[in-house]
Amino acid sequence: MAKKDYYEILGVSKSDTKDAIKKAYKKLALKYHPDKAPKNKKTEYEEKFKEMSEAYTVLTDDKKRSQYDSMGQDAFNQGYSQENFSREEDISNIFKDLFGNSFFGGSQGDSFRTTGDDLQYELIIDFKEAAFGCEKKIEIRKDILCDSCDGTGAKDKKLDTCDKCNGEGRITINRRTPFGIFRQVAICDKCNGEGKIPKQKCKHCDGRGVINKKQKLTVNIPQGIDNNQFLKIRGEGNAIKGGENGNLLLVIRVKPHKVFKRDGDDIYINFPISFSQAALGCKISIPTLSGDTKIKIASGTESNTVFRLKGEGVKNVNNYRTGDQFVNIKVETPKSLNRKQKKLFEELAKLEK
Repeated sequence: MAKKDYYEILGVSKSDTKDAIKKAYKKLALKYHPDKAPKNKKTEYEEKFKEMSEAYTVLTDDKKRSQYDSMGQDAFNQGYSQENFSREEDISNIFKDLFGNSFFGGSQGDSFRTTGDDLQYELIIDFKEAAFGCEKKIEIRKDILCDSCDGTGAKDKKLDTCDKCNGEGRITINRRTPFGIFRQVAICDKCNGEGKIPKQKCKHCDGRGVINKKQKLTVNIPQGIDNNQFLKIRGEGNAIKGGENGNLLLVIRVKPHKVFKRDGDDIYINFPISFSQAALGCKISIPTLSGDTKIKIASGTESNTVFRLKGEGVKNVNNYRTGDQFVNIKVETPKSLNRKQKKLFEELAKLEK
């Protein structure tokens, strides 16, 4: 039998760390698990998976890896792989380490509560509402607990013990693999983990325990929210019988402003001044989010000179930092002159010569 190169099997090098090896194995395990094999490649996937698991177990054990680097497979000439990979617990431990208890879709904890679906809602707000925060009323259609049966799904709220799980709310599924039998604990699909089933279905919800209705909500939009950001409102998604409500995800769309442009927490505006203001200097009143403020324009100011107004931007939605406002001065060329203005510019032109 040809000797195996464990590093080559996992697609890693001898200098790779244990974390890199785990990452490589995890990626391959998800791809080549026998449960995912096409019918015509079942045997191929099983062999490949067995080789990968063997390589992983050696290369993630410091002592075994050192022996392998020194002697190769001869370090395990007592039938190491055959002896160790025929036992269910070895492979189970690998998967528990990498994927947790729910690799096959089940859960082995004490909590078996299901969760309703999340909902998404697009909320359009004004520029200043985003900057300063606001309260908005919205209306969404969602699943809520049936008020006729109190979410039990049963007529007159009368329930029987589920005959599939014997009232436990969970069932055990055994999966046979080349490495032994994997035991999966899952939510009972008949009672949805409740352990109870209706004697007769509720007519209003057809036994689902929920009905779909429009609901009005008041939501608080935090100061500093920006365009395309999300807000998660816990428990305001779809309800589900015997489980927890999903969440509502608000997608924020901010209308553009006629004057202000936002980049992160900073505000930008273009502000026009005349030739004479630029040449002689002046004081001008600049609009900001919090009101007008005056700034001094020095004589000889050129177009595209930028002034910074510290703290006049938007408060960051995640912390206490506030952005700045940047004022870009635009010196405007007059497009039409009356007779007097034209004469004055002619005089100016003579002086410039």
